[in-house]
Order: sequence, then structure tokens, then C-alpha cells
Amino acid sequence: MFVSLVMGLSFGFSPSDLVKYVVDGFGETLGYIGLMVFAATIVAELLAKTGAATTMSRSILKFVGKSRVPVAVGASGFLLAPPVTCNDTAFMILSPAARTLGIAGGYSPILVSLALAAGAYSSFKLVFPAAPLYAAAAFHADLAKLIVLGFLVSIPVFAAGLLWTYAYARYGHYEPPRTQPSLDERQSPVASEVSPSIIESCVTITVPLALILARALADAYLPEVQGIRSAIDFVGHPVIAMLVGVGLALFVARKHPKEEVSKWVGDGLARGATIVAVIGAGGVLGKILIAADLGKLLGSLIAAIGISGAVTIFLVAAVIKTVQGSSVVTMVTAPSIVLPLLPALGVSPTLATLLVSAGAMISVHVNDSYFWVVTGFSQMPVSEGVKSLTVMSLVQGLTAFVMIVVIARVLPTI
Repeated sequence: MFVSLVMGLSFGFSPSDLVKYVVDGFGETLGYIGLMVFAATIVAELLAKTGAATTMSRSILKFVGKSRVPVAVGASGFLLAPPVTCNDTAFMILSPAARTLGIAGGYSPILVSLALAAGAYSSFKLVFPAAPLYAAAAFHADLAKLIVLGFLVSIPVFAAGLLWTYAYARYGHYEPPRTQPSLDERQSPVASEVSPSIIESCVTITVPLALILARALADAYLPEVQGIRSAIDFVGHPVIAMLVGVGLALFVARKHPKEEVSKWVGDGLARGATIVAVIGAGGVLGKILIAADLGKLLGSLIAAIGISGAVTIFLVAAVIKTVQGSSVVTMVTAPSIVLPLLPALGVSPTLATLLVSAGAMISVHVNDSYFWVVTGFSQMPVSEGVKSLTVMSLVQGLTAFVMIVVIARVLPTI
């Protein structure tokens, strides 16, 4: 917050405008994410304390095996991010289960969190109709080609993120798995005596996911029918779906004393409050940088340099994203700069959309809410977040760029 205020004053904002940006940046960021964070932290606490986390993780580990936990977690994020059209949301919904699986499998929470972050980030940025929707509309891209090519590019990008995750876990500085308490140690003595069934344990996670996916399918395939569509849109909204998850978690905890359950909910809220405060402060920094139009200015300067078309489009998006942090702003602003130059650059609208999506992956750092969501939920120090998550986003963005250039050479008609 202090850095945001100093930057705002240095940009020449009046005190009244600066206060407005602070309030708007904090409020706009948390209006949606705040509710999601609190719901996710309450669910995580109740899953752990009731024994549901232990029941669920043991069953899943038997199915996927301990050696494949990070891959399974990452794939879950990869599949969920496009339907919910938000990598933050996908990460928060899956984080409680992912963290539980990681501890049960003997993995560092940082490793599992990075795997989940890699999956959600790669598909959200490249798979239509998530982030690519904005640039596709601006460029009038061929949607059929964009859907197929974006998905094909996202697979090696996801793989690159996973490889970086494993490399960082092995050679980087992170908290060793053995320092983490086991699930049994995290549970209360009562929880082990009245552990819920596997069905009760899983519905807390699966029902919210099913509601969100049902809403996405209804938007795509269900005609506007008064009542039915409105009901699906309501219960399938991520915030409402996660509140349903909280209700289900409380139902799972019904065999425990109310005072104890109330304390667990309070513990979840306390953990969520720290995350919410930091994410809100990051939103303030992003708001001030957006208001200063630094990304647009630097993007315009790069576009005027005269380098090759593909590199120009990629760098314009990368600079805008890195400077101001918002993926949506990047996907809207970069096309507005590049579109008039597109004929001279010799790049097709579909290829330009993919290049903007790739550039928008660079880079996740302190002005991006995703940075604070991932580091907050995984209890990762900021320095570890920069060394792991920020570098991972660079690796994924560069991988996407290389794959797009290769596709352009192999399929010059795109």
C-alpha cells in the first residue's frame, strides 16, 4: 500500500484521485475474490478438521498413485480454468483438495500449488473462450482455428510449467515435505473417531465444480428458458457455488460440537483475512499502474521500433501485462495498439490473438492478483513466489511464443 501511494504521487495524481484509486483498486479486487477466498479457506479448514480431507486424499491417492499427484492436480486446474474463465477462481476452488493431496503424498505445498497454478494459468490464457475471447473479438479471429490451435499450444505450455515446477522443487529453495504435519496430525482427536464417508468428503468439492460446469454448459447450449436458465446461472456462479460448498462442509461437520465447528470456521476466516488484505493491496498497485497508462505507452513505443511482426505483438502484450498486472486489460489494450499495424506486420488475426495470449502470460508478479492468490493459499513467502511463480510464468509465456511461431511456419495459412 505504501509503495502504491508513493508511485501514485510520483505519477502526479492529485490526492483526491489517488484516494479514489486506492479505494476502487481495493474494492474492485475483493468484491469477487474476497468472497471466494473466505469460502475456500473455511472449506479447507473444515475438510482438515473433520477428517474429510484424510478420507478423500487416501481414496484419490489409491487411484492416481503418489508419484502422479502433482500432474493430477495440475491437470485439474487445466480443465477447470476455461469453464470458470478465471485462473484465480480455478486455483481457489481446487486449492484445499490440492494441498491435502500434496501433504498426504509427501509433497511440499509449494510444489503442489505451483503445479495447480501452472495448469490453471496455461489453459486460462490460451484456451478459448477464456482470456483469448477479448483479443479474438478485437482482431475478428477465426474462432474454429483459434479453439483448436489455442488448445494445442496450451498442452506443451502446461508441460513446461510442470517441468519447471519439478525442477524448482528439486533444485530451488523451498520448504521440504517432511516439515509439513501429516493429515492425521492436523486433525482433532474427535475427527478421527467420526470421519465422514468418501461420498460425504468428496461432495464438498465436486458439487460446487458440477454447478460451475453446468452453468458454463447452459450458457453454451441451453436456450434462454425463463426460470431454468436463471436458476442455473445463479447456483452455478462461482461465488454461490463455493457458498454451497461451505454449506456442504458444515453438513459434513454436523457430528461435531457446534462450538468446535464455529471455532474451525473462525480459524478459516482468520487465515483468509491475511490473504484478502494482501490481494487487495495488490489490486491497489495494479489500479494505479493502469490509471497511469504506462503499459499502453510502453506498448506503443515497442510497436514503433520496427521489429518482426510476431515478436512485436508478443512484446507489446508482454510489456503491458508486466507493467500493470491485469490479464483482461492486457487482452483489451494490446489489440487496440496492434490492430492498426496488423496489415504492415503481416500477421493474421488468428495468429495475432494467439501471440497476445502468449505475451499476456509474462509475467505474474506483485501487481497481479494471481500472484497473491497462489502465494497466500500455499503460504509461500513473497521471495519464493518471485523465484518460483514469476519465473514459471516467464517459462510458460516463452514456450507459448515458440510453439506459436513453429505453428506459423508449419501452417502459414493460419
